[in-house]
Amino acid sequence: RKFADYRVFLSHSHKDRWIARQCARLIEEAAKPRVEVFFDEKDIEGGQSIPDSIRTGIEECDEFVVLLSRYSKDRPWVLIEVGAAWGLRKPIVAIIDKIGPKEMPDILSLYKAIDLNDFDQYISQFLKRTKMVR
Repeated sequence: RKFADYRVFLSHSHKDRWIARQCARLIEEAAKPRVEVFFDEKDIEGGQSIPDSIRTGIEECDEFVVLLSRYSKDRPWVLIEVGAAWGLRKPIVAIIDKIGPKEMPDILSLYKAIDLNDFDQYISQFLKRTKMVR
């Protein structure tokens, strides 16, 4: 762990990377410097093993957030990451972008999802849950 008290792993499709980048920024800004978001493009350096880095990121996270969109909902890597988080009993939060409950992978349909348009609700729930309310 670096310096953060709390780590969030953000799973997403490469095609949603701009949205995922904004989500990561909003989470980190809401609870600076106590929270850190594992985000592949900033946390995996050239030459590092991507699967090993992702596995470690999931193992070390306190919470797993998955950005579910029409691009990510069927991506094998996203589903592998969700399965790993589930297997490690990590809290899982699905942020959905323009998909309905019936389009969600079965493993995630058990969790209350938050619409991307309501991301501020996720932030306020996150701050309350982690006792990082300012």
